[in-house]
Amino acid sequence: MDRRKMLALLGISPALAASAPAYAGTAPRGIAEESSAGSDGSITVMNPAIAGKLATRAPLVPPLTDLDNKLIYMINLSWEGPDAANYFYGAMTEWLQKHYSGVKTVVKVTAEGMFGSDAAILKEITANHADAVIVGVAG
Repeated sequence: MDRRKMLALLGISPALAASAPAYAGTAPRGIAEESSAGSDGSITVMNPAIAGKLATRAPLVPPLTDLDNKLIYMINLSWEGPDAANYFYGAMTEWLQKHYSGVKTVVKVTAEGMFGSDAAILKEITANHADAVIVGVAG
């Protein structure tokens, strides 16, 4: 079972589990001997930082002048469960329809959850020429 899903089912935020301290211990006999451990029991640690240049930046699109007659996708990343953001997105849809004429909203739940990229939704957004996308609101 996926650890993040298990934590979500238990009602525990993965961020809390990630912030738990980790304690180092000595390696079991045989492992330290085969690794790059020195005679004093120290080990070599590799730096996990990414070396090299940053990703190429794409320019931001210009902001919308208004939301009248616009198509807005609302993407639920299932943070706190698949239905957590539905109340918020429902209230936001009502507010947008009350204040802007012809605005249309589409709410989608990602298949990949909060840590993935749902190619089907990205394809749908592109094919329908969405004017705006709201992503990742928790309930």
